[in-house]
Amino acid sequence: MYVASASTTVKFHDFPSGNVVHNYQPGSKVEGPIRSISWSRDGTWLVLVPHSGVTEIVSTKDQLKLLKTIQDIEEPTCACFQNTTKKNIALGTKSGLVLIYDVKSRSTKKRFPRASSQITHVDFTARDTHCVAGCKNGEVLVYGNITNSPPSILRVPKSGSVNCLKTSLAKRQLVLGGSNEGVVVVWDINVSRSKFFMEAHKAPVNAVAFSPVNTDLIVSTGSDRQFCFFDIVDNKCIASVAVENSMTAVDFSPDGTYFVMASQNGRVFIYDSRNIQEPVHSFQAHKSAVKHLAFQNVQETANSSTCSISTDSNTPATPSETNGNRQSKGGRASDFFGHFVPNVDSVDEDKRSVVSMEGGDSFMAALGLDKSNTTDSMRQEDSAFKVRERLPSIADLPSPSLPKPARRDTGDFKENHFASTPKMLMLNPNSLMSPVVNHGASMLTAVNSLSANEVRGIVKEELKGILNELKADIKYQATHTTYQLRALLLDMHMAQVKEFINLENFYRGAREDLGHEGYDNGSLAEENEQLRRRIQFLEEQLKNATHGGGTSDT
Repeated sequence: MYVASASTTVKFHDFPSGNVVHNYQPGSKVEGPIRSISWSRDGTWLVLVPHSGVTEIVSTKDQLKLLKTIQDIEEPTCACFQNTTKKNIALGTKSGLVLIYDVKSRSTKKRFPRASSQITHVDFTARDTHCVAGCKNGEVLVYGNITNSPPSILRVPKSGSVNCLKTSLAKRQLVLGGSNEGVVVVWDINVSRSKFFMEAHKAPVNAVAFSPVNTDLIVSTGSDRQFCFFDIVDNKCIASVAVENSMTAVDFSPDGTYFVMASQNGRVFIYDSRNIQEPVHSFQAHKSAVKHLAFQNVQETANSSTCSISTDSNTPATPSETNGNRQSKGGRASDFFGHFVPNVDSVDEDKRSVVSMEGGDSFMAALGLDKSNTTDSMRQEDSAFKVRERLPSIADLPSPSLPKPARRDTGDFKENHFASTPKMLMLNPNSLMSPVVNHGASMLTAVNSLSANEVRGIVKEELKGILNELKADIKYQATHTTYQLRALLLDMHMAQVKEFINLENFYRGAREDLGHEGYDNGSLAEENEQLRRRIQFLEEQLKNATHGGGTSDT
């Protein structure tokens, strides 16, 4: 598994040793730090936006090579792969455009309404239903990737900027951000308001990240030389650690056991999430500040290998000794985080247990119905068959006498609500099989040991859980649609009332203008009466003159 670090170049480090496997320089010359990097969903491609020039897509599958350059988008500033496919990429530009680019057809698939300022960050929610874009003026725009509804606008409380942005892959409605004013905020995009915010740092927030294990746990790093962990449900800071240099980037390993941070002097630090006071390893990555860190998305296959952090001791500690040390030391991070990373329980000497480390259900994998045969929707984080993969703990490292690539260690896992198939299988203690390697033979043995009624019961429970989840999702979507229609009707009614008031004001003004010019009903009647009297007077004079003229002639 690689960790990509970006400064003026992109380096691919082997985790956890930190050895540089590949070093890639975009363009023909170094003009400044790279603006953004993003892994594809299978971890074979990386899209990067250089300081100037076109967006590039590189492949790390067999060897490092440049696959494509996106020539059609002018002045890109950020790019991000979708979470469900590597076919589409979101791109932001200096002119405020946010576009969806189709890698296969080499064309722009969709254009969102233009923002009022430069786009600095783009990211997709868990199921790619929304595209989130951060702007230079501090606005965060949430575009509907499925519907063409107008974007909603979010802002960091008590701030006029947004310095970093991250979406949650566990809860698709949550977006995490940080500002230059030191504020950390979590928005709920379903209601377009903040769920959590705190003035956490006394300097700009440089990077933020969600824990992939505990959806309520977030981490932030700032230029005030400290990083903090927060519980967004209890609305409090649960840990704050001072460091020698300001951290500029942070990312969690896919299983949440480790997290990496990069400093302004180009050094990368690896922390065990169960003891965050001191890093377990560090290495020099770049000569200048590291702007971005990103763990490679691990392909969920039966042959996927894990990594382990080496210790100074030649003999690894036993699980019982590790538990004793944990109980004696009260300052470990597990005491603060609770279920963030569960402690390793003691194991019986006569029996060892194996945990299914795959992304899918052990029973379904044994039948050949693993993730490779399921639809895209079942591959997401809300799948009833998904169990998160984790790295081995330091206490359970393999013995030096055994080949490390073929050995993986027992560790606890965060079990999903609907995962009811057996994850703990008993093995022969004399077997040379590693206790956490998910071999097909052991899986089939476990399935064969179940009766037909037990298998039917397990599948029935799984399907029942999926059905309940679908019902809840449909109910939520119906409620949300009804709320939107009601809000639209209220807006239309308000517009009609405002238009009626404007017409009334216009007619009132017109009547007042007519009254000021003297054209009221009373004045017109009086003028008509005067004219009638004048006509009568003239008729009488004419009549008298006619009679007087006739008498004189006679």
